[in-house]
Formats: sequence, C-alpha cells, structure tokens
Amino acid sequence: MRFSEVFKTLRQKARKSKYRVAQYSGIDQSYILRLETGERANPSRDVVLMLALALVHDSDSVGIHDVEELLMAAGYVPFRRRGNPLDPAPNRG
Repeated sequence: MRFSEVFKTLRQKARKSKYRVAQYSGIDQSYILRLETGERANPSRDVVLMLALALVHDSDSVGIHDVEELLMAAGYVPFRRRGNPLDPAPNRG
C-alpha cells in the first residue's frame, strides 16, 4: 500500500482531522493534505514519526504496530526489536 493510503486510513482510524494532526505534529496542514492525496511522496523519516506520534496521541485505536506500518509504507525500516537482530518479526495473526 502507498504511504498516502496508509496515512489516510490511520488518520481516519484515529478519528483525527488533518487540522488536529497538524496541531499535534507541528507540520503544516497543507503539507499533510498533499501527503494524504499522494501529491507529495517520500516524506522524511522525521516527518513520518511526527505524523505517527500525532496519530497515536490520545488514541486508543492506533498503536505501535500502526506506526511501523506507516514507516514501512514510506520506505523506512520498522523499529528494531530487542534480541537477535536477525530474528524475523513475530507474526501478528
């Protein structure tokens, strides 16, 4: 899935408006709109993390696994896990 699709899905899952995400993340609302529509692609890892933290803020429906999904959709590796770095991620099913 593309970043724009994952981001929009997670924003709706978190029940946050683009305005609220902009407030929590410090990222301009017009840039958020461009990311969500796919007009802008390849946000930096810092931007992805700021957006993810804004989505997680005061949300019971968006969690760390969603942040990892957003990172991967933007082309970044997920968070490192403790233990053997060569072990695959645990199944989520």
